[in-house]
Amino acid sequence: MPDRNEIDRIWRALAAQPDRQEALELLLGEARRLTRAEAGTVYLREGDHLRFAASQNDVLARRLGQGEVRRRLTVAPLELTAPSIASYVALTRATVNIPDVYEIPLERPYTFDPQVDVRNGYRTCSMLALPMRDDRGGVVGVLQLINALDAEGRVIAFDREQEAVAEALLGWCARQGSNQRASDSTSAPSD
Repeated sequence: MPDRNEIDRIWRALAAQPDRQEALELLLGEARRLTRAEAGTVYLREGDHLRFAASQNDVLARRLGQGEVRRRLTVAPLELTAPSIASYVALTRATVNIPDVYEIPLERPYTFDPQVDVRNGYRTCSMLALPMRDDRGGVVGVLQLINALDAEGRVIAFDREQEAVAEALLGWCARQGSNQRASDSTSAPSD
């Protein structure tokens, strides 16, 4: 598990990023690096929808290029009423760790739609989906990490340590965002 200094370094890099899109890409890239995820997506909550905000996929990027990956994986906003994994995470604030998305038990309140895999010749297997919260606990988005890889590059399930790392990163970002806003408000010039 990364130490507090590494998480702090990542947060500083995120906070220093003036472009929100670049910050989301950086957050996704660091979360993937820390958890050895082959791919990932960030959705941002906008009212009763989740909007695709960032996507990275090493397999598809090697085959198609990152620009084409972004184009192919940019989908219409996802309604929070849809039985998707991301919607479930946004509504319940629960972390979901699935060893194989094609083997989700029928009694679960969410499903996996394989159409993106079919369209792109890809195979999602393991998925770790986490709520992205603000400092008040409200869900502002969902981070989905896809296909954890072992040391030999084989797809495996995400383990508890990888889950804890991703949760720590997102929690640290929420706390630091709150600290930054507090600092900004105390250092703002008064009228």
